[in-house]
Amino acid sequence: MEKRYTALRIIATVYKVLGIITGAITLLAVLGICASSLLGGAMLDRFNDLGRSGPWGLFSGAMGGLIAGLAGIVYGGGLALTLYAAGEGISLLIALEENTRATATYLYRLQHQASQSPQGSAS
Repeated sequence: MEKRYTALRIIATVYKVLGIITGAITLLAVLGICASSLLGGAMLDRFNDLGRSGPWGLFSGAMGGLIAGLAGIVYGGGLALTLYAAGEGISLLIALEENTRATATYLYRLQHQASQSPQGSAS
């Protein structure tokens, strides 16, 4: 059976690749955020009045890195998952069309063979 919808196949592949790239970048960014917050938090501890004063003290150091990392994983992971799912959705629709076309062709041939076979042969 011939392959149709080449442009949609390319678009689906692009979405899947973008989803994987987004997931990888998200993972690297979250690791960078956590590492820099741990190192930066240790540095800010030396300057106690700058590091943990006021309501923003919660977001410095390891706790801030954990919160920022969690937010990054949720946002970036959701974006990566959405992009990949869009590519899979397009692929699913193409597969559905191919399956429907193959079924229609099969049923047409089956009906055509039934109409061509001799009627009322006694055996």
